[in-house]
Amino acid sequence: MQIFNFLRGQMLKKHHKLMWDFTSAFIRSLRRPVFIYLATLAFTAQAIFAAFFYLAEAGKNERVASFFDSFYFTVTVMTGVGLGDIAPVTGPGRFVAMMMMLAGTAIFVAFTGVLAASILDVENEHLDK
Repeated sequence: MQIFNFLRGQMLKKHHKLMWDFTSAFIRSLRRPVFIYLATLAFTAQAIFAAFFYLAEAGKNERVASFFDSFYFTVTVMTGVGLGDIAPVTGPGRFVAMMMMLAGTAIFVAFTGVLAASILDVENEHLDK
C-alpha cells in the first residue's frame, strides 16, 4: 500500500509540473509577437466593423442607438456568441455582419493555432526529458 501511495504521489508531482508548465506556456504565449499582433488585429477589426455597422444601421435599426450598441454587436458576432438581441435590418448591415463572421472565424482560428503551438512546445519539452 505504501508503494502505491508513493507511486501515486510521484505521478501527481509529474502531473502538477506538467500542468504548471502548460499554464506558464500559455502565459508566455500571450507575450509572443504573433499573439500581440493578432490581439491588435482583432481589436482594430472590431472597431472598424463597429463603425461600418453603426453607419449602416443607425437611425434604421431601433436596437442600434449608439456606437456602443454597434460595438457590442460586433464583439458578440466576431466571437461567435451572437446573442440575437441585436440583428441587422438593412442590406449593408447584413453584409457587414457577414464579413464580421468570416473575420471573427479567421482570427479565432489563428489564436487557436498560436495557443496550440505553445502547448505542443511544452509537450515536446516533456517528451525530451
